[in-house]
Order: sequence, then structure tokens, then C-alpha cells
Amino acid sequence: MTDLINAVILTGFGGPEKLVYTQIPKPTPKPGEVLIKVGACSVNNTDINTRTGWYAAEDNFQAILQDTKENNPNNTSCWTQNGTDFPRIQGADIVGKVIEIGENVDVEFLQQRVIVDSWIRDETLDDYQYIGSELDGGFAEYVVVPATNIYPINSPLSDIELATFPCAYSTAENMLTKGRIGAEDTVVIMGASGGVGSALIQLSKIRGAKVIAIVGANKETFAKDLGANYIYPRDNSLESNLAQHKITVALDVVGGNHFNLMIKALEPRGRYVSCGAIGNPIVTLDLRDLIYKDLEMIGATRLESDVFQRLVRYLEKGLLKPLVAKVFPLSEIKEAQQFFQTKGFFGKVVLNINKQNITKG
Repeated sequence: MTDLINAVILTGFGGPEKLVYTQIPKPTPKPGEVLIKVGACSVNNTDINTRTGWYAAEDNFQAILQDTKENNPNNTSCWTQNGTDFPRIQGADIVGKVIEIGENVDVEFLQQRVIVDSWIRDETLDDYQYIGSELDGGFAEYVVVPATNIYPINSPLSDIELATFPCAYSTAENMLTKGRIGAEDTVVIMGASGGVGSALIQLSKIRGAKVIAIVGANKETFAKDLGANYIYPRDNSLESNLAQHKITVALDVVGGNHFNLMIKALEPRGRYVSCGAIGNPIVTLDLRDLIYKDLEMIGATRLESDVFQRLVRYLEKGLLKPLVAKVFPLSEIKEAQQFFQTKGFFGKVVLNINKQNITKG
């Protein structure tokens, strides 16, 4: 008889009703793969974006993200997205224990606690694939992933705490890598109170950069505790506040109305690095700012394995602070995503897959 496991299945593009908590057959690792008993897995913007079809949408971006646009699967301009097949198990931030291995996998991985790099790099594929989007992810009690994407982790942090790092912090480290951030830089972070933004604060400080954090209301203390040198709210004074600084790099996870403000705040030969656009992906640009200030504009999504390897080293050295905003059981995935979409918190929303404790004993 086939073993059954608890999992959340995404059945199609749409609202929270497309998430179904159910039981499925326990997966079996193929050659080159491992089976992980998932301890915890965080919720990310990519989970919402994939479910709602936001990546392929042509308009009404905020309505789609907030699930306020009518979910009409026949509206192909808003609900067609290449690469994702259904049903799909989402969840990119996987931490757990290897309990079974496929052929051609080192036996030393067995029973090791691991953290997972969600980018699948395969020379036989035309493009990268992402766990939780093109491949099943960690919103299940067990998941199969390529052995090349797991990293044994030696840390006193719990699975819940470690699950706050993979997606957000590797995204942030990739931004800093592509933006060539060093101790000579002054960086401004738009969206510094979110998962990637708070990661950018910590990782920028590791590199010795001076950090200006732009945060939402009542989140200034959190950014200061992470080491930001200056903290400003998103208000009418933001332009004049930024004008006080010689900003060499703008790190943007928001886009939208503040895009031009960040461009204009940059010093000549400055760099603008973007990994997201939850504010609005459609912006306007005065090309004179780009041309006559000799600016660089850099997109940062796909990352190489050395980026994740650095993240693991930082974790094992205890250089990063886990930020757990709220923990939900897997069965409450809809409530977890709805809470996540409020953006009224600081840190990460984590699904406790196997009822771990917050701190490791």
C-alpha cells in the first residue's frame, strides 16, 4: 500500500481557493535525487505571484496580488503563465532531514539536516527551473529534490528559523553580488522591512557598506536593530532625506512610484539593482538620467551556486539573525498567505510542516 503524506496542492491560477490541503502519495527519489522530511518552509512573494498569475499579467497588478481581481481563468492576458503545470506543490524555502537517497547519491547525505537551494541548474535545460514553481516544493511533509541543491547545515537554529533564509537571503546576496557592493558603497534599500529587504540590510553590513533603509510605518526600530545606518519612512520627505546622502547603489524590491526617486538619488556611475516589483512593475524612465549620469541598471533573479554557498557559510558562522514574524501549521496555508499579503509585519511567515519547536533543543 502506498504511503500517503499531507500536502498543499495548488490546483490552478486564482485565489486562495486554489490551495487544497490534502493527502498525496509519498514521493520516491530518482537517480541523483534525495527525499527530504520537511521541517519548515516559508511563504514568499513568488508563491502569491505564481498562484495569482501575476508574472504574466498585463494590468491590475495590485488587485491581482491582493486577490481582489475576479479570478477568471478565461482571461488569458492575466491568467496565463508559462512554466507552471498543475497540480503543483509550492514552497521554495525548504529545511529538513534527508531520509532516503536515489542512485548515484553520496550515502553520507542520509540523516543529515539540510537547507535547499531552490534554483535548479541543468545544462540540458534551456533555462533554470525553480522549486515550487516548475518543480514540486516544500509545502508537504516530504519533498524530492536534486542532491546538487542540498547543503548540510551545522547551526543551532531551528528548522523554523533556518527556513527564513533560503529564498529571501539568496535573492538579497545575489543582488549584492551583481551590484558589486563593497565597503566603499552607500546603499539605499527600498522595501527594507520585507523579507528580502531585511536580508539586504544584514548582508550589506557584512560587506561593510553604509545602509539607508526605507521602511513602512512603525517599522523603523526593526531596521535599526539590524544595523541600518539611516532609516526613513516612505513619505513626502523621502526625496529631501535621500538628497543628504551620496548614494552609490539603489537596491529595489518594490518598483512602482518610487522608482524614479531612486534613480534620481543615485550618484554618477551609480548602480540600480532590482529583484522585484510588488509596488508596480510598470515604471517610466527619463533616459537622460540613465545616459548622462552613466548609470547601470541590473536585474537580479537567477543566481549561481556560489551565492547560496556564501549564504550557508554566513549561517554557520552565526552572522545572520533569523526574523520569524509568525508561524502557521501546513493545514492553515490560506491563512498564512492572507497574513503574508497584509505586509503589516517584519520578517518571515513560516509554515511549521512537522510541528518543530521555535528553538532547537
